[in-house]
Amino acid sequence: MRILGITAEYNPFHNGHRYHLEKSMENTGAEYSVAVMSGSFTQRGEAAVLDKWSRSRIAVENGVDLVLELPFIFACSRAEVFASGAIDILTGIGATHISFGSESGDLHRLEAVVQKLSKYKDNINEIRQLEMKKGYSSVKAFQKGVERILSRDEASLMTEPNNILAIEYLKRISYWREKGHAVTAHVVKRFGSGYREYNELAGFAGASVLREMIREGAVRETVLREYMPDNSAAELVRVQNPRQVEERAFLLLKGELMKSGNEEMARIHCMGEGLENKFRKEIVKASSMDHLVSAMVSKRYTESTVRRLIIYILIGLKEYNPQKNIYARVLAAGEKGRRLIKLIKKQENPHIPIITNINKEKDLYRDVEETLKYDIISSDVYNVINARDLYIFSDKVMKPYIV
Repeated sequence: MRILGITAEYNPFHNGHRYHLEKSMENTGAEYSVAVMSGSFTQRGEAAVLDKWSRSRIAVENGVDLVLELPFIFACSRAEVFASGAIDILTGIGATHISFGSESGDLHRLEAVVQKLSKYKDNINEIRQLEMKKGYSSVKAFQKGVERILSRDEASLMTEPNNILAIEYLKRISYWREKGHAVTAHVVKRFGSGYREYNELAGFAGASVLREMIREGAVRETVLREYMPDNSAAELVRVQNPRQVEERAFLLLKGELMKSGNEEMARIHCMGEGLENKFRKEIVKASSMDHLVSAMVSKRYTESTVRRLIIYILIGLKEYNPQKNIYARVLAAGEKGRRLIKLIKKQENPHIPIITNINKEKDLYRDVEETLKYDIISSDVYNVINARDLYIFSDKVMKPYIV
């Protein structure tokens, strides 16, 4: 049985995503497709433009058989953590093929870099530590280490977001292969537009461009339909303007920073080097979330790092090393997806828990409760900043979309 695994955010689901799915199914000859998708907040530390239930339903309506949630602890984190969580879930449910997009589209080149990164790991990390002492961010310092130990050409691969993730996916796939899991990697070159570009003639636009179109307001459904499936466009014209969502998040953040002292803020996950002092200093002067983020960004701290810290503050993630347990929580499933769930559950020793009903089943999986609770809290915060009913849209009330 061939199972295709895909990691995604579908924020929002567009023509490029459908192309990736169709091309991956064609290349692998898979019988089933499973997408592991981020939930309420994305890897860049932003609230998703549509809630996870809507995004997973749209994905299933466009051909994905089964959509599983990437737990918040992995989804709203740096590339290495994001990738390891997604790949671990996919291998856990028995994916035989894992496909991802990249700007490069050259699997052999990406795999060659991964092999060299492993071989020269200590040398690269030595330079990385030296560059971080100069004030560079961990990501930038790592790129400098790769450039000095490997080559400028190979380091250039790590300047594009999807290439960075592709390398992390391949590193984790390599880990599971060493454990005896037969997983085949596939890469699909991003077609049409790049991350920050759009190509009107081809009918493709990068997710960031589409989000910016929505952010600017007054986007007509007919325009969106040029770049995404009809059901995705129909949902997006009804969403609240992301600026309003961000304004509510900013007010919520102000309240958290005002009532919490430096010692308490210092306990926030990934907070360090006195950054809590700067947050409390800049929030007084900031007039908006964008203003605050701009004031916090530096050579040391990227915009994504700052935005993720803000989300950690909002949900109260105050653990130095939170538990990162793996489970397959179902968000949506088509007819084939339902069959696949049954097949996985029939296995004598399923590798990871399969959760379809959080109220009935979570007590059976106490070992994942600490990780699962942050999925629930993050959804509650998402509902607050989107002015949604806290009961109706609660994770304990919402149910997977099952065809």
